[in-house]
Amino acid sequence: MKAGLTIGELARMLQLNSKTIRYYEEVGLLPAPRRSESGYRLYSSYEVERLRLVRRARLLGLSLAEVKEIVGYAIDGRCGEMEERLLWLVEAKLGEVDQRIDDLVSFRDSLRQYHRELSSRVKAKAPGEQVSAASASCQCIGGEVDGLR
Repeated sequence: MKAGLTIGELARMLQLNSKTIRYYEEVGLLPAPRRSESGYRLYSSYEVERLRLVRRARLLGLSLAEVKEIVGYAIDGRCGEMEERLLWLVEAKLGEVDQRIDDLVSFRDSLRQYHRELSSRVKAKAPGEQVSAASASCQCIGGEVDGLR
């Protein structure tokens, strides 16, 4: 690698946004890089590898705090501890994903049931039939929607 990569080059290399890289510097995931005489940020292979680790950890769904912890282990050379912590974090993420999937499946089932009920009501009406203007409110969205969550 040459004397250093600019932020644009680094962003293209790692498929990140330049703003993201600057944000990672701001929150301490990446140290402030050295600067060229003209003030451009210059990144070394060390920062490239560190950002690769950050990017991979983010792809696993880890929060910035969790990523910072993992990066800390890597910087200190405590790979065994990093792997143990990463295993625990990935297991927790799997549990969260499973719960979200269960919630979405339940919501989908409720939505399908509501669709069947609404479809039946619509089909049961005579063509062009309107709700009386004298009624207090439209009951198109009935109480069964309360169960959707």
